[in-house]
Amino acid sequence: MPETGKPSQAVECLADIRKFGGASSGIVVFDSGQLGTTTAHAGRYDSFTFLQSNSPQPRNARCRTMLGRCFDACQCETRMENESNVVRKRTIAPVSVLLGGTCLAILVSCSWGHFSADASSSSSRLSLHRCELPGIQGDARCGTYEVFEDRAAKSGRTIKLKIVVLKSLGSKPAPDAIFPLHGGPGAPATGLIELAKGILGPVRQDHDLVFVDQRGTGGSNPLTCDIADDAKDLASFFGDILPPDKVRACREKLQEHADLRLYTTPIAMDDLDEVRAALGYNKIDLVGLSYGTIASQVYMRQHPEHVRTAFLVGVATPNIKQPLLFPRSAQHAMDLLFADCTADKTCHGAFPHLQEEFGVVLSRFNNGPLQVEMVDTVSKKRVQVKLSRSSFVEGIRLAMYSTDSQQFVPKIIHQAYENDYVPFEEADVHLSPGGGVARGVYFTITCSEGVPFITAKELADETQNTYVGPERVQRHITACKDWPKGNITSSYLDPVKSDVPVLMISGEVDGSSPTWFGESALKFLPNGRQLKIRYLGHQFEGNCLRDIFTSFIQDGSAKNLDASCTEKIRRPPFATQFPPWFGFD
Repeated sequence: MPETGKPSQAVECLADIRKFGGASSGIVVFDSGQLGTTTAHAGRYDSFTFLQSNSPQPRNARCRTMLGRCFDACQCETRMENESNVVRKRTIAPVSVLLGGTCLAILVSCSWGHFSADASSSSSRLSLHRCELPGIQGDARCGTYEVFEDRAAKSGRTIKLKIVVLKSLGSKPAPDAIFPLHGGPGAPATGLIELAKGILGPVRQDHDLVFVDQRGTGGSNPLTCDIADDAKDLASFFGDILPPDKVRACREKLQEHADLRLYTTPIAMDDLDEVRAALGYNKIDLVGLSYGTIASQVYMRQHPEHVRTAFLVGVATPNIKQPLLFPRSAQHAMDLLFADCTADKTCHGAFPHLQEEFGVVLSRFNNGPLQVEMVDTVSKKRVQVKLSRSSFVEGIRLAMYSTDSQQFVPKIIHQAYENDYVPFEEADVHLSPGGGVARGVYFTITCSEGVPFITAKELADETQNTYVGPERVQRHITACKDWPKGNITSSYLDPVKSDVPVLMISGEVDGSSPTWFGESALKFLPNGRQLKIRYLGHQFEGNCLRDIFTSFIQDGSAKNLDASCTEKIRRPPFATQFPPWFGFD
């Protein structure tokens, strides 16, 4: 029902149609199911902005706007929602005679263009409303866009993709919007909204920020399950990683409301492009973080005409064959940490035999799991726990991602050498990504896009002489054995070739995706540039990177950017004691 005192969508649609064609007229396009005042933004339209009729957009785009609005006003839906309230089936009622005739008139007036039924239906699947987000200023829109789970069949179960749009704070927004893509795989893009208060803040002055939770993540039919991720169960949490029984239970649970084969990166990037089109952006700026850099490159390959720029942080490429990259990347970061600790007077003074101590701790696992004392995260009492090698190594590997956590690694190793594993426990619980990652998406993507292409020789070569060793990859391969796999061919591993301006940020001490991945990608990006930063990890923070990113978006080119500030980036000081917040108290 329309709000009291406000015209219905049908009346508004007719009023807009009557104004079509005037040199100074425009069309107010409201959110699906939402009526109210909108802000006039010339040069581009989306589902909640004002379209000037003298906009640089082609006339057929304006026609699609009005037609989509007409169809919006004439639809009804029957929803059958699951417990996640994100999957539904829909039916569309016949269009009324009055609006049907009026919309037909617009079709005739636009018949010379290239209008397609898909454009109107995409408008009907978009639902956005004004919303308030804690700590976020300005106009925000929250809602969903509905896609078929099986995009090829175009029928059956549908997914409502969660969307948050932070409107530009300026009066003259640029026509291109910024689309951040999160990592994991399995982390939701809406989890990056906090960046709007920091590193993405300056670009929001003249750009919309659009956060779309990838299918299977966040609010988009989340494929979440517990793979020994709950730290309240210390026995499972510190047992062997990726336990087959937990993976099996996860698969059986998720298959009840999802076809797990259909949550791969290429399908998700087609979703993203459909959302882009529904919101009315012709070109977008991609901001990829970690796995999001892979997703960005896949989008660039599949929809190159709609990419203005790509900013990639913690660069990986489609051919990394995750989890194959983990052992060598982690060892590289650890080697640099040993060297940096040795060169640092304070660190070397506190831990003069750090590398040797680490070797001793690892050797203790040669005969199996260790019985160690830890702190029960609920009762806070000291308890005995069996700690597996795979869990210990994974915890250290995750701590090596960013320099913010690396600063504690020497102290953690030293305490473990002294048979005190509580600091390791505290770090592992704080850094574990399990709760924030949709495991179903994580397994579908890695089991479809990485594991099938790993050869025995690669497994041996990439794990030899690394502290992670082959076990991490082997356990992942076992987890993927019975996991449903998407249709990914070997061509997926080919380098992405693009003329799009690309700026890549690669940290030398990144324990997840070191500089060599960006170096390999750069060979096929003639308008690309890679900044290799000696003391940066797997992170996107600080004034230096904020200013570089802002200039890149403003210029639309990476060639002449001043990146001299990166030479001043340093590690945080190595910790010789743990701060109060590090513990469980």
